[in-house]
Amino acid sequence: MGSDKMLRESAAQRVFGPQAGVYASSPVHIEDPSLDAMRQMVARTPAATASDMRYGWALDLGTGAGFTAFAMAEFSHQVLAVDPTLGMLQQAQRIASERELSNVAVSRNVAEALPVASGSLDLVTTRMAAHHFQDFEVMLDEVRRVLKPGGVLLMADSVAPEEDDVARWMNGIELRRDYSHIENRKATHIESLMEDRGLKVSEREFTRIGLRFNDWAARTATSEAETNALRKDFLTASTAVKEAFQIDPVAGDDAEDISFSWPCIIYRAVKG
Repeated sequence: MGSDKMLRESAAQRVFGPQAGVYASSPVHIEDPSLDAMRQMVARTPAATASDMRYGWALDLGTGAGFTAFAMAEFSHQVLAVDPTLGMLQQAQRIASERELSNVAVSRNVAEALPVASGSLDLVTTRMAAHHFQDFEVMLDEVRRVLKPGGVLLMADSVAPEEDDVARWMNGIELRRDYSHIENRKATHIESLMEDRGLKVSEREFTRIGLRFNDWAARTATSEAETNALRKDFLTASTAVKEAFQIDPVAGDDAEDISFSWPCIIYRAVKG
């Protein structure tokens, strides 16, 4: 586990460390429909500390620059923002300080090895990060371990369509842009894995994450050659792929751009 953990940290560090400042100012990461849905789900959930309708301890997995953790700080006495990338955690600390969020702390860890005691958390969240978790099942095992009985998992992530060919296209494209990408999983598979671990899905909401190709490719500092190859693959994709991801060429500010979207599902699951 030790060497695997270091490898995962290294891949994430190489991809996201130099780009941490870009993600800290990315509109789609600061606020998007998935974060709105998570905020609404947690707001209408009976809190563990009913006297003031706030959770006790919460943890945000793959926090990046911390925007989900900051949203959960409104509902929790203390939030631990976890990420394997030092640069991202530095951005999260900076922004938390600027927002005067005294109840947000950071910890450099992978999602598969959490630095908290079993049965100690009321709430675990993760947003647009699970497709980077190398061992998704171990992550779910860890979530079940650290949650109290009745504790809540809120998870939002881009998901692959159920059609195998379309799912393979999506994952292939993402891996070429970002070599720390592991898998956009199908919703049916995600739900089956959660249910197997006693994490009962009580709510689900579908949305889409709207993206522009030029910004999407630039965020991970994709090479010019790969960017051009990816652009061609978007424009020449099959009809099924174009419909699934709403691919549409548009005129951008500086160059021809492509509008597209990834399907996204937000889950609320409760530990039995």
